[in-house]
Amino acid sequence: MSKRAKMDKKGKPHSKSVNNKRVVATKKMVPVKVARSREEAASARKALRIKAQEKVIRDQAKQAIVQMEIERVKVDGLLENELFAEFVSRNVGKKAINIIKLLNTPQTDEKLAADLAVKINEVRRILNVLDSYGVARYDTNKDSKGWLTFKWYLDTEKLGELHKSVIEAKPENAYDLPENCNDFFYCSKCYSEQKVILPFDAAFEAQFKCDNCGKALRQLNKSEAKTLFEENVAESKSVAPA
Repeated sequence: MSKRAKMDKKGKPHSKSVNNKRVVATKKMVPVKVARSREEAASARKALRIKAQEKVIRDQAKQAIVQMEIERVKVDGLLENELFAEFVSRNVGKKAINIIKLLNTPQTDEKLAADLAVKINEVRRILNVLDSYGVARYDTNKDSKGWLTFKWYLDTEKLGELHKSVIEAKPENAYDLPENCNDFFYCSKCYSEQKVILPFDAAFEAQFKCDNCGKALRQLNKSEAKTLFEENVAESKSVAPA
């Protein structure tokens, strides 16, 4: 068919092609500049939201750091008291004060042992004794292999309460045992030097062996443990300067 055959009787182009052109011509077109400005405005609003969120996170982090520093100063102040420091050393362990100071931030027993160059069994024993006094707490989580990990942290409020009870106690009551335990253990070989009596949980963690010499621990009931404490206090008084 020739090109002329596509013309209608009035000599105008076929209506279909005209309509197609009209449809295309009448479509609503958004100017390029307007579209870009809208995208830029949306992008700017998103950037502002992100900045605001980042500022909130930074402020929270700063507050956490300030709070940690306040808690650290508080703990250091409590441990500076000689009577309380002696109580902790005798009732919990010689390394207990160092561990307490590190618990200002949550720590695993493995990291504590590495930082202090101490056997992990000794660290775990001290943590369990601190837990028996309510001073140390822990959270449990699963690692990538499904193993449970324990992160220990300090309950400064409970530490303050323990400090107050020790300071206000009479000298003969300066050494106390956890009230929620009836079975205690000690090393007959090392006690004269270490002055450490373990509650059941701590002794169990140590596999009922002294972490200093490896000797099997001897069991005490609560009455026997208190008697041993009293003998130690009496011995301390007898050698104290007048």
